[in-house]
Amino acid sequence: MEELITRILKDGTVEAGNILKVGGFINHSMDIKLFNSMGREFKRRFQQDKVTKIVTIEASGIGIASIASQYFDFVPVVFAKKFAG
Repeated sequence: MEELITRILKDGTVEAGNILKVGGFINHSMDIKLFNSMGREFKRRFQQDKVTKIVTIEASGIGIASIASQYFDFVPVVFAKKFAG
């Protein structure tokens, strides 16, 4: 998706270990307009599938999963929690 690529190139940073940091628009500050575009793209890519739920990771994925859910007739969003052991 061109909009996401452009945003990563503009605002993403690469830190030690080649870790891409996108917290400024994905995690700590969520760009809802970008999420909306991503949700539409997920629907376009998976429109042939019967999506019954969206599974994501705790924290980082909840925002985009919630927006994407709307494009799949508000299927439930389930998130995997970190194991605290």
